[in-house]
Order: sequence, then structure tokens, then C-alpha cells
Amino acid sequence: MIHWDTLPPGVPGSAEWSHSGIALDREGNLYWAHPGGGAILVRRALDGSIAQVEVPLLEIHGITYDPSGGGALWLADPGFKARPPDYDYEAREGSAGRFDLATREFTALRAPAHPAYTGDSWRPTSIAVTGPAVFVADGYGASLVHIYGERGHERTIDGAESGKPFACPHGLVIAESDRGPELVVADRGNRRLMTFGLDGEYRGSFTDVRLRAPSCLAVRGRELIVTDLDGALTAVDLEKDALRHIVPFPAAEKREGWPNDRRDGTLSRPHLAEGTLNSPHGVVVGPDGSIYLTEYVIGGREVRLTPR
Repeated sequence: MIHWDTLPPGVPGSAEWSHSGIALDREGNLYWAHPGGGAILVRRALDGSIAQVEVPLLEIHGITYDPSGGGALWLADPGFKARPPDYDYEAREGSAGRFDLATREFTALRAPAHPAYTGDSWRPTSIAVTGPAVFVADGYGASLVHIYGERGHERTIDGAESGKPFACPHGLVIAESDRGPELVVADRGNRRLMTFGLDGEYRGSFTDVRLRAPSCLAVRGRELIVTDLDGALTAVDLEKDALRHIVPFPAAEKREGWPNDRRDGTLSRPHLAEGTLNSPHGVVVGPDGSIYLTEYVIGGREVRLTPR
């Protein structure tokens, strides 16, 4: 059993199309993106108030708390954002890097000098960090995952060792296994989860017909919590090769204009019912097992699911 709690919106009534990640720090402060881009919203654990922190990015798509405890977030910006009223795209260079919460300084990683970028753009979607290693998913550009170390870019992986290269490696997380820490990739276009050693060596893939559009990942115990953009929240145990739905897919078919609502040619925010997910996107797990997620929709929606 779970308790459903829709969190108060950071920007009530916003017409901007939110495409946000979400993160939680050690003090319990919650971070997600301002629907209009260019800022992070912080829900303070102390009193529940919401603060706004400006960042020099367009679309804060991926948000990862720095596990070193240095008071920083790792941010991934694919470099494009749908703008009202017609939701045409504003575009610029993509970016990925570390944002220091104390100094408000953003330090960007250098985009890899990889042959793929002669024809594709650098469009980062997610970042995972462990020790000095930083993993960046370029889910919306060249469909690659890059590994950075203390000396900068060290290796690029494309998933081809599995027999099929990545198709939108959208989300990343570091998870513990019997073999030690592993990198897990939500390879959305191929409807699978993939595991790699921290050196980038391929270890295996997980597929299931109930996994439609795996987007972002969090760890809860020995399970992975997976947002499925088609409308479900899923728990996967890779070692047991098992999947269960925490929140199942909606019974209704996708409406015109999904994940929003299109009526008479106009795109608008749909009705979002409690207990049902529309387009779950970012996800993070709290120390008590609570799951926090964002939805990819006009105005955004932030939800907390607490185990009973």
C-alpha cells in the first residue's frame, strides 16, 4: 500500500511545459526545475517553503545530488525547450556540469571530442556520479553515454556490445549489485535497462513487455524505481529478473496532444487525477522509502508516494 500526495506547485498556474528531473539532498531538501527553465525550485525540509535558485541553463532536465556531500547538484540541459503559447522550441547548445549551491557557480563539463558530434548535437539528459567518476547520458543527441574522470573525458559507450546500440539512453543511476556498484542505463527507445561496470564494460540487459518507455531511475534497496513515460511507475529487481508495477498504466488510451491535451488546435494542461500518472519523468527515493517524481506536462506536477 502507498499513500499518494501531490506536492504544492512551485509555480502555480504556469503555462510553461515542465520537463524536469528531481533530486533530494541529505537534509531532505527537494530540488526540481522551474517550469520556465533557468532556475531550480527548492522545497525546504525545515518548513516546506519553496525557494528559487537561478542557474545559467535553459532546460534543467537531469538533476542529481552530489553524493560527496559537497553541497552541489549535477545538472543536464539538452539545450531546447518548448515555449508557450504555440510551444515552439527555443534552442541553444546543450550542457552538463556541476552547480555549487553555496557559490551558485556552474562548472560545465567539456563536450566530448567524439566523431558522432560532426553530425549530431550534444543534448545531455542525465548524470550519475560516484567518487571521481561522472557518467553523462546524451539521450537526445547522439545516443551515447560518456564517462569522465579526474582527467576529463575517458570513454564513450554506445550499447552496441549488446547487439543493438542505444536509442535514447535517457536516464542513469549507480546501483549496488553482488558484483559491486554498476551503472544502469534506461535505454528508452529500445525499451530496456542495461547494466555496465563503472569502467564501461557491458554486463547485461533487462527487458519486459510491461516496460514501454523507461525514462529515469532511482534506487530503493535492491530494486530500481523506474518512471515509464507512458504512465506507469515500476520496480525492477535486476538480480531476480523481476518487474512489478507500483502504479500501473492508465486504462484509457493516449488522448490527442499527449502528454498534454489538444482541443481545437490548442495545447493545454490536461486534468491530472490523483492516483493515476500521466507522464512520469524524473524520480528520486528518500531515506524512508518514499518516492518523489515529476511529470512531463504543461505546468508540471510533483508527487510523493509514501509506503504505508
